[in-house]
Amino acid sequence: MGIAKRLLKSAARGMYTRLMDRVGGRVVAGFADTSSDAPNAYYQPKRDAYAEMVADEQKARDAGQQND
Repeated sequence: MGIAKRLLKSAARGMYTRLMDRVGGRVVAGFADTSSDAPNAYYQPKRDAYAEMVADEQKARDAGQQND
C-alpha cells in the first residue's frame, strides 16, 4: 500500500505542477508585460520593443542623412 500511495502522490504533484505552469503563465502575462519580444500565441503584448528599436534606428539614420 505504501508504494501505491507514493506513486499516486508523485503523479498528483507532477500534474499540479504542470497545471500551475500553464495557468500561472497566462495569469502573469495578463497583468504584466513580461514577454513583449516573444509573446505567446494567446497573448498580445502591450508593446513591441523590437519594432520600436528598429523605428528609432531608422529615425536616427534619416536625421543623420539630412544633416550631411
